Amino acid sequence: MTDLAPQTPIETLLKAAMDGTVPIRAFMEAFVASQVVLLTGSLVTPDGSGFDPLLFDKQGTLHVAVFTDPARVGIYSQQAEHQVRWLMLDVLRRVPGGYGVVINPGTTLGFEISPSGVGEILKDFSQG
Repeated sequence: MTDLAPQTPIETLLKAAMDGTVPIRAFMEAFVASQVVLLTGSLVTPDGSGFDPLLFDKQGTLHVAVFTDPARVGIYSQQAEHQVRWLMLDVLRRVPGGYGVVINPGTTLGFEISPSGVGEILKDFSQG
């Protein structure tokens, strides 16, 4: 697992939340409003079609890979060569039912959101 120092404001907030110095809810409020990077195997059109995200199988559950910064993509760009930037809340809205999300896979500055967690975050942070 790669140990990373925070390089962006959202990563600094994530590290603080992981260290217990910032409430998780405060981090999540900022995180769902932040732009993240996703890898996709094909070009994505403005309406979102063509999105073929990099997936990880975590104990039988598929997770969409999300990165807090393009610098975090690393070797995974070999598996899915195209990058898209979306708001994290929009990513969560597009995650199919039964899928989770893994943030910065393979690093200490990351975490997983279970499929039920995706639903809870959407319930807690979606406007309207």
